[in-house]
Amino acid sequence: MRNTSVMIASVVAVMIAPSIATADDDWAGVYAGIHFGAADGDLSSGSAKLSDHSAVYGLQLGYNYSLANNWIVGSELSYSTAEFSAFGPSKDMDTTRLKLKAGYGVGAAMFYGVLGYSHIDLDGKNESGVTYGLGVGYKATESIVLNAELLRDSFDFESSGADVDVDVTTLLLGVSYQF
Repeated sequence: MRNTSVMIASVVAVMIAPSIATADDDWAGVYAGIHFGAADGDLSSGSAKLSDHSAVYGLQLGYNYSLANNWIVGSELSYSTAEFSAFGPSKDMDTTRLKLKAGYGVGAAMFYGVLGYSHIDLDGKNESGVTYGLGVGYKATESIVLNAELLRDSFDFESSGADVDVDVTTLLLGVSYQF
């Protein structure tokens, strides 16, 4: 995950550098796209802890609204899937997020924070939680937006009378079409 983080930071820096000098772009409107990345999952109950990582991929659909002075607010519904094996036999983890975004546009780049609701289906066990994180978007064209997000999802399960905490950190790269 550390090498992936360095690679993502480098890509984001290269994406942002030329955008500083460009004119402001309009971020308002509906968008839809795909994302992929890496997820690190931590499961803990009492003193027992398990960790695993997985590739993750999914879809997103959202709407941004441009405010005065380059401020942007929006919402996004996303679905991601991953497969973890350290939690016993391979388990599918499906995550649905409803995120609120607030950010600031600088040329073709938008820097934003995320806070929202997250729902996890871990091989048939369902739980709701919270998601939060940071992201950056880059308008490659008037309609194509590239983005990178670092998200954290936190869930509390009860299994066989014991409290189980599941925390997932996800680094995503995505591409969306803005309508």
